[in-house]
Amino acid sequence: MGLSVAGFVGKNYMRRVSEVIATLMICQSPSAIAQQQQQQQQQFQQKSVRQQARPQREQASQLQRSTQKWAKNQRASQVSRQQSQPALSSSSRATPQTSADTAGNSEVRQFHEVLNDLLTEFAYDVKQGQINGLKNISVRRVDISDTLPRTYEQYVELLVEEKIRENSKVKIINCVPCKTKSSTMVEGKLMISSPLTNVQKMDEAANQLGIENYMDVVLVYHTTHMVLAMNTFSTQTKELVWAKTYNSETLRSRYQKMAVDFNQVEKSRASDQYVPDYKFLLGLGGSQLPNVAGTDRDKSFIGLHIRAVEKFDNRRTDFGLLTSVWANTANFLRAYPSEGTASSEATETYTGEQRALPYKYVLGLHALAARNFVGEVEMYDRIRHGVHLGLGTIISTGYLAPSARAGWDIYFGRRFVATFQGHYIMESTILVGSKYKNARGGGGGDLVLSYNF
Repeated sequence: MGLSVAGFVGKNYMRRVSEVIATLMICQSPSAIAQQQQQQQQQFQQKSVRQQARPQREQASQLQRSTQKWAKNQRASQVSRQQSQPALSSSSRATPQTSADTAGNSEVRQFHEVLNDLLTEFAYDVKQGQINGLKNISVRRVDISDTLPRTYEQYVELLVEEKIRENSKVKIINCVPCKTKSSTMVEGKLMISSPLTNVQKMDEAANQLGIENYMDVVLVYHTTHMVLAMNTFSTQTKELVWAKTYNSETLRSRYQKMAVDFNQVEKSRASDQYVPDYKFLLGLGGSQLPNVAGTDRDKSFIGLHIRAVEKFDNRRTDFGLLTSVWANTANFLRAYPSEGTASSEATETYTGEQRALPYKYVLGLHALAARNFVGEVEMYDRIRHGVHLGLGTIISTGYLAPSARAGWDIYFGRRFVATFQGHYIMESTILVGSKYKNARGGGGGDLVLSYNF
């Protein structure tokens, strides 16, 4: 009985304790409940933020990987461009070729070689006086293809200015305001303008620096050819003064039509060293020379002439060696065939003092200097002229005499040259028997037709 009462009391006690705890939990203060709700809300917000930030982090990571991959490709492309310069197919050397010809031609020309050809043709036009009427000029802008680095804009500008300075007397003015941008406030907004799009700024720069003409240059680069375009306009009237387009595919064919050797206007050479330009003339002609003895018939000669010279000063000056071999016509001209009876004459025998005989063959060696009047550029479809002077000696058996030669050359086309030449041989001494005698000198002449190799 006692145990039952104690168990009943224990159960009632535990039930009361549970009721008290539940009452305390129900009767919490409003601030505690609010704090608990706030903690639960913060936990929910943090969980939401983590869920939302996860896609952003993944997107940022993906963007970073794409950026790194693009930068790696850019570095590889830059290294590839540095290792191999831009090249053009050899179709740019002459007349335009078909796509099949271009694809089948394995010869490749370097970018700067073709660019130099275009600038050389521009220099040729400038040398011919196409812009000589301009007092001064300023390169306003240079545009190049997107496939070329931006630094080539200034590079091409400097090359164009160099060609103008070398081949004309046109004054070049460096327009610094033409390449600077200006900023102004318009209705509270910052406006940036360039002189290229602001006519008023360009006029102010022209008036300030005294510029009369502006030049614009455009360089278009393709894998098979290049195009260089230029136009010049007046700063006062805005009228087009001069314009020209140069295409690398039709460059050398133009010189061929003009009968101009491209080598004389081509500045660059395949070799890093100076490559001399030689001229070889092989000629045949008739001569009249003073002989040491004999009659007038012994003064007639047939001559073989070899002229080997080096050309310089833009082909206007030659210097080299002139070698001539003369043979007396008496060696070849015999009595003409005839018929009938002729009386025989006794042969006269000379029994007096020893005398000299006329020479049959003679060799001439002369140092030659020539001046050719071919203009700035030699054109083969025109007749050109030149003069030359030679000093040297003539040599025969037992005979040596100093001599001088002066002549006039007429160039027909590219291969043939006609030469009219005066020849003076000075007196000398020869040994006849056991005595020295004076050998007469005098003047003579040559008429030579030569072939230019």
